[in-house]
Amino acid sequence: MADSCAKKLNYDCAIELYNKALLFEEGDSSLNSYLSIHNRIGDIFYKQGYFSKANSSYQLVLRNAKAHDAKGAKARALMGQSHILWRYGDNVKSIQNILQSIDLFRSLKDTSNLVSASNILAGIYVSTGELKKASNIYEETLAIAIAGKDSIGMASSYEYKGVVRSFKEQYSEAIKFYLKSLSINLKIGNEVDAGITYANIGEAYLRLSDYKNALEYLKTSEEILTKHNFNSGLIFVHYCAGESHMRLGEFSNAHKRFDQSLELIELTGESRELSTVLNLKAECFALEGKFESAYNLHKVYTVAKDSLNASNQNDQLMQIMSQYEFEKQEQENLHLQQENEIKAQELDAQQSIIKLQYVIGGIMFLFLTVVIYLFVKIYKNKVLLDHANETKNKLFGFIAHDIKSPLGNLQMLVHMLNENFFKDKKEQARLLSELSNCAYSVEQLTDDLITWSVAQQSGLQFHPEQVVLGEVVKDCLDLFHHQIDFKKVVIENKVPPYLDVYVDRKALMSIVRNIVSNAIKFSETGGLIVLNADESKNKKSGEAMIELRCKDEGVGMLKEKVDSLVSSSEIETTRGTANEKGSGLGLNLVKEFVRKSHGYIKIKSKPNAGTKFSVFLPAVKN
Repeated sequence: MADSCAKKLNYDCAIELYNKALLFEEGDSSLNSYLSIHNRIGDIFYKQGYFSKANSSYQLVLRNAKAHDAKGAKARALMGQSHILWRYGDNVKSIQNILQSIDLFRSLKDTSNLVSASNILAGIYVSTGELKKASNIYEETLAIAIAGKDSIGMASSYEYKGVVRSFKEQYSEAIKFYLKSLSINLKIGNEVDAGITYANIGEAYLRLSDYKNALEYLKTSEEILTKHNFNSGLIFVHYCAGESHMRLGEFSNAHKRFDQSLELIELTGESRELSTVLNLKAECFALEGKFESAYNLHKVYTVAKDSLNASNQNDQLMQIMSQYEFEKQEQENLHLQQENEIKAQELDAQQSIIKLQYVIGGIMFLFLTVVIYLFVKIYKNKVLLDHANETKNKLFGFIAHDIKSPLGNLQMLVHMLNENFFKDKKEQARLLSELSNCAYSVEQLTDDLITWSVAQQSGLQFHPEQVVLGEVVKDCLDLFHHQIDFKKVVIENKVPPYLDVYVDRKALMSIVRNIVSNAIKFSETGGLIVLNADESKNKKSGEAMIELRCKDEGVGMLKEKVDSLVSSSEIETTRGTANEKGSGLGLNLVKEFVRKSHGYIKIKSKPNAGTKFSVFLPAVKN
């Protein structure tokens, strides 16, 4: 119940209930609970600025904790007492206590209290001008708080990072950190700490000469801290508000505020701020022209400042800090050395097992590698055999259908010629034409079947080289002089003699031969076929290409047929205009060889309007 009151910042209720809890006999509760209650009472008295009462509670805890080795309670009491000593201006005793507290929290792995104690240590560093050391501690405590999702720790770490920026006179940066702290404190309902943050923001605006903003934040802080009797924080609020009024020329309000600070200093015994308030009040008298009052007060300020400097004993303080850091490093090194020795022993003990594991692992890896290799090899062979079997079936189908028919016609026509079956010369001429057509079909089919079969079974090796396109086109046209004469087609070869392509010569011969063969096959008697070529670019990759075009005036095709020819790998055969029979493999060969040559094809055609067949092949790079 007392904890609930303390959480709601109802301190009178909390103190009353904590004291009731302490009325139980010692046997009814554990020692840790007894000491914990006194620590909590001390914390509440500290927050209210009743440092003497708070110190009495912490002293009681320390006496009992020492006798019963209650480390956690002792660490919290030392932390609270350290904060009080720091408020009194005794940095030497304060740092001695806080260093003991940090060591205890670290041994207990109490990260939440470790953050709080470390922040107090950093605060002492700030007050002695060791801003870099303080900043490093705040960075560490913030990381610990974030890792532990400690909202209170995060808020205090951001607050103290702002304090460091203020001491560095980086007031705008300080306000940013203060606002982060304020946001967290308001979110979790940590009202007293939010009041302190409002005061710090007000002080930062004061240093930026924004006195109106400073007074607004200080007013909010005063309302919160007055509500919870946090006299220590109110000392700071009153003299910052007094300085703001003084800078605005409102001297009466300034003196009123300074006097309120001095009354609270006398009430709490917090002498750290005494010299600051006296100096400000003396300055205010001087600005009013009351120099005698300023002089007399400045003498009192000098005495207070000298007293504070004497109690600080900075040389002794620095020596304690250095000794602590040295011992801490020595302990860490010793601990690290012990860990390394243990690890070395464990490593030696495991060496034989590790070696055995390596040997077994190596054997298993070798075995697995062999198994995978054999599996892949068998699978590849299976794929090749399946593919070869499929190819064989297709070949048998073509041989049965496409070779048998023209061979039978050849046999019949030769028999008819031998028997002089046709006496009429026109009939004989027609018969001879049909005989030539059958022979051409057999020749074309045989060539296509052989080339296609080799390509399908990965037996055709590509060896790209620089090839003059015009020479290959001319050589291919020479192969078709019988067909050209038979159908009386006109072929215009406009391919420039200077264009070079980077392809396999045999593949290019097959590509050109099939393109020209199809153009002749589907051209009407006396039709025109135009071959041309020029430089181009691959639209996707931007690489230089050579475009070879073959345009005829033949029967043409529907768009659906064109799309099927370009995308499908099915084998189709269509008779030509003079009833020429093809293998159906020619276009598949062209597509296969163009793909392996890193090129592509385009076909444009309309029924009865001819076809334009374009092949794009890589140009020779300079």
